[in-house]
Amino acid sequence: MAEDCIELRKPVLLIGIGKIGKNIVSKLDNVEYDSLLISNHREELDNNSLHVDCKSWINPSSYKIRSFLETYKEEICTKISGYQTIVLVTSLSEKSGIAIAPVVSHIAKSMLDKTVISLVTMPFGHEKDRLFQAGVSLKRISSNSDINLVVDNDAYIEINPGLTMESCSEISNDIVLNTIKLIPEISLNLGTNLVSGAMEENNIETGIKDLIAQLYTSLGTSSITKSILYVNGAKSEPIGRLNEMLSNFQNTMEGDTSDVSFVVTDSSRNNMHLIASIKGRTKFDSYDPLNMIPDDKVLDWDIPESHPDIDLPLPLID
Repeated sequence: MAEDCIELRKPVLLIGIGKIGKNIVSKLDNVEYDSLLISNHREELDNNSLHVDCKSWINPSSYKIRSFLETYKEEICTKISGYQTIVLVTSLSEKSGIAIAPVVSHIAKSMLDKTVISLVTMPFGHEKDRLFQAGVSLKRISSNSDINLVVDNDAYIEINPGLTMESCSEISNDIVLNTIKLIPEISLNLGTNLVSGAMEENNIETGIKDLIAQLYTSLGTSSITKSILYVNGAKSEPIGRLNEMLSNFQNTMEGDTSDVSFVVTDSSRNNMHLIASIKGRTKFDSYDPLNMIPDDKVLDWDIPESHPDIDLPLPLID
């Protein structure tokens, strides 16, 4: 086992936060994971869930949701303490994901010393009201995850401008779902990994070009340390053709990294995933202008921002 990889141990708990969490958990079949849903919306939950009650607030901010979450910390600790590995799934375009995921990852990693794999989707570039808080939450989640897998909605829509937001969200959900299913089969690299996917059943050469385009859209100024291309449902392809495509893929990525792998897996559906381990600053760092300030220079960085209700009965002074 390479030093930059990690071995996972059972039992595994999949924590789904918000709407995407419910969608992913409901579609997962034949996996040996227990699941837990967490949200401030009851309609996003099922029987095995934790509802963050925001009292009388109809449209609480992410900071307000986080303040109510404080009262559930002990319950969260109890629910996840019996597991070795935590897989955390959320969308940072949702207020629930922005608010809850950093706290849950902190409890799992910093307080309970669990192995944490986080898998997050990022908002579209035009969702300006989400970008700053998504950038801050991503940084917090990354610091409390052994492996952080990031799916960039904006990258997919940039190379497919004809897609609607709904279609793009469905595709990114499928990418997340298939990545979770790949976890037992793949070599997972520590740190941040960008995940891109080609879900259409087109030819493999076109799919590879789309994957690389998605990757470089999200890359920013960071460098690629390792990349692995997973081709599902291509067992019937001629070996010579697969070798040729691997050679072309390696030549394309060679300028950034010499550690390039190509894996063909069994699947009933043709699709591809490119998982690239990166080092340095991605475009997501620009979502939070304060990212240039080192963590040790930030006051109370260990305490996530929240808006608790504070009642100070100050008497009038005449």
